[in-house]
Amino acid sequence: MTLRATLSLTALATAFTLLLAAPADAFDGCNAAPTSSLVVDVRKKGAKGDGKANDTKKIQEAINEVAGTGGTVYVPNGTYMVRATGKGRLRLRSKMTLKFADGAVLKVIPNRARSYSVLKIGKATDVNVIGGTLLGDRAAHEGKAGEWGMGIRIGPEVKRVTIAGVTAKEMWGDGFYVEGATDVALCSVVATHNRRQGLSIVEANRLLVTNSVFQQTRGTRPSAGIDIEPDRPEQKVINILIERSKFINNAGGGIMIAAKRGHAADIEIVRNVFEEVRPILIENAPHVRSTAICDNRHIGQRAPPQEGLNAYADAVEVVSLQTDCRSGRDLRFEKNRGNTKKKKTKKAAN
Repeated sequence: MTLRATLSLTALATAFTLLLAAPADAFDGCNAAPTSSLVVDVRKKGAKGDGKANDTKKIQEAINEVAGTGGTVYVPNGTYMVRATGKGRLRLRSKMTLKFADGAVLKVIPNRARSYSVLKIGKATDVNVIGGTLLGDRAAHEGKAGEWGMGIRIGPEVKRVTIAGVTAKEMWGDGFYVEGATDVALCSVVATHNRRQGLSIVEANRLLVTNSVFQQTRGTRPSAGIDIEPDRPEQKVINILIERSKFINNAGGGIMIAAKRGHAADIEIVRNVFEEVRPILIENAPHVRSTAICDNRHIGQRAPPQEGLNAYADAVEVVSLQTDCRSGRDLRFEKNRGNTKKKKTKKAAN
């Protein structure tokens, strides 16, 4: 039985605290917190945060010390230069929290790699990342190839991850990337001016996006705020809730769902605001229900009427509230296109 089949839409946001797991493994979603009083300050491990020194090794030492304890790695205000490529990049471990002060920034040391990640969470459980800014090398990237420079990369074999209050911007690829994870909550995150996507969801079960902002994504296709797109037949994106978030001026549109190569189902998109030419685009995803895409608002611009040569008026802001979605398809927000082939017509013989 799916999450949608057992819970009403209004209760879905709290379902992440009521999952069918033992109490010790319950997922607290946006409320996830450290389970130990242990706190390790990265400055005390030798990280400088001066915007010059390579602080990767010292931050990783703090991570390794806290891993498995349920404690916290604390990153005070400052700009910490970090390596985002190879084995030396930052890797979070199980049972830990990485907490940033409001003015703390992890800044990518410019590289020419096709693929990188500022923070990698793989083969881990019970991980929290709270606050701070991840700043990519988009303007200073030394190569031209590739599109996979990520802020936070989640997966594979990941369970119970909370990302809260984190800003990821100026990445060579995506702000956030999820492939191979169960029980993930992205709460009040911001993805700004990343090159490929704000958030990519490639393989996930039970994922929440709430009160977040995805804006100004542009540079290489698809350039969506959120792209839900399994890459292989065995990959599934199921039990997803995207709610109360904003999608602003993304070159490829607000939310894209493309399931030609894999499976996407039980996806709720509700109570969001779209300031986009294309708010929501769905292709090859017959298991995504129109009635699960509801109560969203679309803010557009309409040119004012012409009133003579000397008249001047700003464009009028038009707000459309999606209300007819419960009874069927709302084509303002949805486009389903299957793999139909054009029939060839035979020319009559002369």
